Amino acid sequence: MSKKDIKAENDVYFLGSKEGGEKKPNSGKIWVIIGVCIAVIAIILVLIFSLQKQEPDYYFEPVTHQTIEKTIPSPIKNDTIKGYVEVLEETVNDVPLFVYLPHDAEMTLSVGQPDKSDSTIIFITQAADIRGDNLEIVGDFVLAGQQLSRGIAKTGFCAIIDGDITIGVKDNTPLLKKAIDSKGYFFRQYPLVSEGELIENNPKNKSIRRALAVRSSKVVMVESRSAESFHDFSQALIDIGVSDAIYLVGTNTAFGWYYDKEHNKTEFGVEQPEVPLNTSYIVWRTN
Repeated sequence: MSKKDIKAENDVYFLGSKEGGEKKPNSGKIWVIIGVCIAVIAIILVLIFSLQKQEPDYYFEPVTHQTIEKTIPSPIKNDTIKGYVEVLEETVNDVPLFVYLPHDAEMTLSVGQPDKSDSTIIFITQAADIRGDNLEIVGDFVLAGQQLSRGIAKTGFCAIIDGDITIGVKDNTPLLKKAIDSKGYFFRQYPLVSEGELIENNPKNKSIRRALAVRSSKVVMVESRSAESFHDFSQALIDIGVSDAIYLVGTNTAFGWYYDKEHNKTEFGVEQPEVPLNTSYIVWRTN
């Protein structure tokens, strides 16, 4: 065997060499593929994170910009009136508000719209949110001792036990069991104010806002007269002296009514021909 043959036999050919074997892959193309893979993974992670943070699709949260009211004169004489609702108009930091203060009445809850002809009812407004997908009440809800739904998606709560009303913020509160045992009432909503401190919430849209609140040791319902963010509405509550507050179903479509001192009836929102069966209301009845 010649030296030339021995050299040819012992030669080692590397991939991509000019003298033989396969061509070396283009390094530019490799980096493009790696970049695309990284981008796809990043997009997937962003989508997963955003879905985790996204608020559930609640039934009553459309964007609205003004209140809708209709006043009906009373056919009842003033001397027969017991309970009524005092309505105060206040503006703070360019946020106009209505403050509803019930007199001579007790608060309970109802599922399904109360009877409009019930003369003992002086004030109703919607309470808990319901989901848009299955129309179930969101979070713990107790009606006269019966627990109709469970969950702590929202940490704000209102407990009504033996006529006493507690508005607070807590994942697990003994007042839930106490409401069940005492045939009381309980529901959950977004917390807005706790012991005078503002609580931030995820929804960022603007809408008519309503809150069940404690002001000067009295339980009131506060409504914004213009579309507001959660943050601005909560700050306005604090600025008018609210110590604790939770959200109520807002927007100008959420139906309710109240009677003033002269027993004139004012309806607000829009009365729908059909509403979900699980629509809940705060109901104030005259003593």
